Amino acid sequence: MTGRREKVGDFRMPGSRIAAGVPPVVVLAVLAALPYLASVRYVFFATELAIAVLYACSLNLLMGFGGMLSLGHAAYFALGAYTTALLVAKLGWPMLGALAAGPCVALLAALFFGIFIVRISHQEHAYFLMLTLAFSQMVYTLIYRWYSLTGGDDGITGIFPASWIATPQQYYWFVLVIVSASLYVLWRIVRSPFGLTLQAIRDNPQRAEFVGLSIRRYQLMAFVIAGLLAGIAGSLYAFFSGTISPQIADWGASARPFLANTIGGIQSFWGPVLGVVVLETIDSQVGRLTEHSLLAVGGLAVAVGIFLPRGVIGLIVGDGGRHIAALLRRSRRTET
Repeated sequence: MTGRREKVGDFRMPGSRIAAGVPPVVVLAVLAALPYLASVRYVFFATELAIAVLYACSLNLLMGFGGMLSLGHAAYFALGAYTTALLVAKLGWPMLGALAAGPCVALLAALFFGIFIVRISHQEHAYFLMLTLAFSQMVYTLIYRWYSLTGGDDGITGIFPASWIATPQQYYWFVLVIVSASLYVLWRIVRSPFGLTLQAIRDNPQRAEFVGLSIRRYQLMAFVIAGLLAGIAGSLYAFFSGTISPQIADWGASARPFLANTIGGIQSFWGPVLGVVVLETIDSQVGRLTEHSLLAVGGLAVAVGIFLPRGVIGLIVGDGGRHIAALLRRSRRTET
């Protein structure tokens, strides 16, 4: 591992050679042409993948760039999804209005929870992890128990997109536009002075506090932005699925973006994208052969933790290969 970082504009980001090697316009053009090249099944899969990418990248703002480990991110995804679903299915709101309201509720919840979490668990990763999980389970319990509003374990059905994006292909293009715009905004955020300051706090909070930076304020802002983006992903998922249940708020739903970041590589903008692709591919392909696809995911996570500390992104940019070689050389010396 050499620690070398690639330069993008005025910001150095690990793994940015991937972004620099392929122009974003070419990637978007290929993705936009997918419905003409693939069957409906793959269009569905690509739509789900795009939503999962936004979900994972929103968590990466906390984990990778903020150094805040969270196991409760599903709360904001679920609040976005349930708010949108309730407004459409029970109150008859138009799609765009409900789609805007869901992330707003997720943002307010992230602000409310974040004030307590950031204040109590200041610079303590274990406390932060447990508090995010605790607040997430509170949301899960509320959704599960409030049967008259949320339907409890029956969930909510009848969540249909507007007629002008009713086909799978049309909704895929709609999701592609929203996710691309959201990722661009997130990209600008991590390159901004705010993003650089957040990373400085992550790398050395004591020094950042010494020079007068308000650590809690920056962490809270990142927490709220991450909650907003997760809410957008949740609202998109509600229309994609057509039905939602409390399981999207459970701790296991928070573990998926966490694993995607771990496998893909944190502290890299594109790491979660690769992590989602790997995770979803394992689920879809291994799941056809056995019911124990989670074992494959767990085994991969362990292997990545041992051999690829920077995730799959580190292997692609070359650092992972050097780390594996170093481990092999070390094991040979131990044997001799």
